Amino acid sequence: MNAKEPDGTGKPALRKAMAVKRDALTPYEREARSRRLCDVVVAQALQPLGLKLGRPLTVVLYGAFRSEADPAGVLDWCVASGHRAVAPRVREDGSGMELRIVASSADWRPERYGVPSPDPLRTEPLAADVRPDVVLVPGMAFDRHGGRLGYGGGYYDRLAEALGPGSLPYWIGFAFALQLSGQVLPKEAHDLALHGVATEEGLIWFAEEGL
Repeated sequence: MNAKEPDGTGKPALRKAMAVKRDALTPYEREARSRRLCDVVVAQALQPLGLKLGRPLTVVLYGAFRSEADPAGVLDWCVASGHRAVAPRVREDGSGMELRIVASSADWRPERYGVPSPDPLRTEPLAADVRPDVVLVPGMAFDRHGGRLGYGGGYYDRLAEALGPGSLPYWIGFAFALQLSGQVLPKEAHDLALHGVATEEGLIWFAEEGL
């Protein structure tokens, strides 16, 4: 299935407008907001889910690129608290993403377009029989109804398809509050359905059960 959206949806213009807003943050503002955002995710999602499940979590996060919200604080918390952090790496043939275990900033290297990815020489792949508990999903924009505007490659849509249906993982958008759109975002049938979106101002749940 081709997960890229068709032309004419208005998504390119929305991406450009949101990129301008996000890029306007100073490095200090991005760092401060990212720290608060990580605290929100830990306090309102990861700690409650860990208590609910009664076992260590497997959390998918990403290496921040350019002006993206940075989940490095979530990685630090996972390592310090005995949970497992994994990150996606685009396969060489571009067919999708594999998940690899990360434990520190030394485990990353720049790959396609300079995006930080798990270094295959330093990291091990997540075992095929291990299902993540939470996936932190980047994007350009999110709305308050579970909509997400990604970057156009469809990688997270295909990751969700590869994992298949199930009660876990929770798919949570990870973004700054300024990335919340006041309008309902365009949505295609293949687009990833989020359970919630976290910003530095709090966590919004779309799934009825929450945590």
